Amino acid sequence: MMLLTLRLGLMKLDTITKTKLTTKLISTSFNQLLETDIESVLLIERQSSNNPWTQTQLLQSIKNPVNLGYSLVYKSEIIGYLITMPVIESADILNIAINSRYQRKGFGKALIEHLVQVLNKRGINEVLLEVRQSNVSAIQFYLALGFKEISIRKNYYTKNSNEPSVKEDGIIMRLEISTTNKT
Repeated sequence: MMLLTLRLGLMKLDTITKTKLTTKLISTSFNQLLETDIESVLLIERQSSNNPWTQTQLLQSIKNPVNLGYSLVYKSEIIGYLITMPVIESADILNIAINSRYQRKGFGKALIEHLVQVLNKRGINEVLLEVRQSNVSAIQFYLALGFKEISIRKNYYTKNSNEPSVKEDGIIMRLEISTTNKT
């Protein structure tokens, strides 16, 4: 924190500039998502989504050789995961979730940044995803990371499992990746 004091005659003016605190991700690692991680992934998925993927959906996505999947491990515990499908010069994020105890602490951002590094090395220049229109916090998160809203899929998502006929829109978002630093 920096403190700046100005004296104007008898009047004293104090201006305080605050620095934003960020979580340092100590003891974190990104690992390939494996079938053996399914119990941890299912737990995270069920606690973080009103419409969680099933075990079958998750296993199929993890087993798919085209997909890239990463677990985020913090202090020896899987606290998040991401599954993406790269296709030529683009990649679609299929699913991403962080354990609710660790949300809003920089872990989701770290997971996306790790993915961008991996995709950058592969020459992929954009990341796409879909998000429920009602998921305002996720939309704000993606916008803060540089994603832009590019399209809307009308009536794409089932609003809830009790009323499958009630639908909501999906927002398609895009993040451009600079591939100038490819190795």
